[in-house]
Amino acid sequence: MMIGIIHRAIRDTRAAAAVEMALILPMAFALLFTTMEAGYYFQTEHKAIKYVREGARYASRNRFAYFDCSGTGALRDPATGPTAAAMQTQIRNVTLSGTVDGTNSRIADWEAGDITITVSCDSGYGTGLYRTLEDGAAPIVTVSTRFDYTPILGMLGFDVGNIDVVAQAQAAVAGL
Repeated sequence: MMIGIIHRAIRDTRAAAAVEMALILPMAFALLFTTMEAGYYFQTEHKAIKYVREGARYASRNRFAYFDCSGTGALRDPATGPTAAAMQTQIRNVTLSGTVDGTNSRIADWEAGDITITVSCDSGYGTGLYRTLEDGAAPIVTVSTRFDYTPILGMLGFDVGNIDVVAQAQAAVAGL
């Protein structure tokens, strides 16, 4: 009697699709959410790279008077115009928001304090725009950022913290 019940249960395929679905569903959801999270991370990183390039291009179009290649390799106050601190704020604002005023961040949880601006000088340039500068050194501005990634799965309770978004761009100053 017991063997007959077991044979009938094994041959019964009415719930086979439901069992297969129950076995596959957790893996399918894991794959789906992992793919969504990875796509969102790469989109955020792409935006950050694009925006630091924009900030570096903006910085490179400033006058040579803002860039000190005589020793410190930093931004300096020119004789006329905004101060170096004001120029640094403008570069950060353009990077962060796309405007000189810096109203809203274009990436969630990205702040002006996450953006670093450094100046280096390349003495290999001695012609063209740079021949009249001190030592013929070309100022090169680097805009970089590192900030915490805000995951979309964090809203569902998954711990995917401690991931940073990192981006950097350089541009030679044209002195326009």
